[in-house]
Amino acid sequence: MGGFANELSQQEIKHGYSLLRLMDHLDRELDVLHQQRLAAGLSSLEGQQLTRVRQSHLRKQQDCIQEMDRIGFNAWLMERQLA
Repeated sequence: MGGFANELSQQEIKHGYSLLRLMDHLDRELDVLHQQRLAAGLSSLEGQQLTRVRQSHLRKQQDCIQEMDRIGFNAWLMERQLA
């Protein structure tokens, strides 16, 4: 079928997969944080602290997505999944 339009270096590919693993880890932590927030009560001091941690995790996930876009990893991965 010919080459792919978007080629990445091995380092960029490893970096992209590392970002995916980090996002997966953050997603699992977000699930735990959600349960802890509900158990603590959203308006309690602990619940508010957990909310701040949750917001930080979400920002980290957004940063990962932006970095994957910047290096072209998302497009590279999509090309391979559609091939």
